Amino acid sequence: MSAQAAKKRTSTPTKPTVAKSTAPRTRSAPAYHHGDLPKTLKLAALEVLSGPEAHLLSFRDLARRLGVTTAAPYHHFKDRTTLLVALAIDGYKLLYDDFLQAAQESEQYADRIRSLTLAYLGFARRERGYYAAMFLPEVSAASSPELKSAANLSFDLIRDLIAEHRPDLTREQASERTVSIWSFLHGMIVLSAAGPLSRRLPRKEQDRFAVESIERWLGSDPA
Repeated sequence: MSAQAAKKRTSTPTKPTVAKSTAPRTRSAPAYHHGDLPKTLKLAALEVLSGPEAHLLSFRDLARRLGVTTAAPYHHFKDRTTLLVALAIDGYKLLYDDFLQAAQESEQYADRIRSLTLAYLGFARRERGYYAAMFLPEVSAASSPELKSAANLSFDLIRDLIAEHRPDLTREQASERTVSIWSFLHGMIVLSAAGPLSRRLPRKEQDRFAVESIERWLGSDPA
């Protein structure tokens, strides 16, 4: 392999300068007294979204859980969709943080792809509330430049990594590969949570299958 090719193999993909997310990782929402109600509302919403009754999320229910008036949430969020969009933005930023950490674990392309695949699956399983918010139809339909920007962070990181190590692909083709990977992993998460996949494959086998499938799709790192 030439020195130039070797340098290409171990180079670090360019990353946009983005401040590390300050959004809290999922935990149980505390009872509200006189503190940060927006943050507490988010935590309470994450708790609901992480459970089997996510579709029942409402400001009335959140207010009841926190012991505040039904009008209190509206002082901080216009409506349910506004709250969900805020959670989705936080979720995408946290996912990007996880991706950055995973990408820095190795200089080898194949190792990075493996780490990023496992980082995605781990995030979706661990941060179920954020993950649910990120893909709700009403969130996807929302017109929010901040949401679009946050969602693009992780997508662009994967696309740029593929494009850097697969010079035979056009930018559009690298984007198509990224869409395929994201769709595949999202489908695995949905099927596993619903039961059909988890009944057939233990989690470790799901991870192995995901990594091996994506490695086949992307092909070997060209010399």
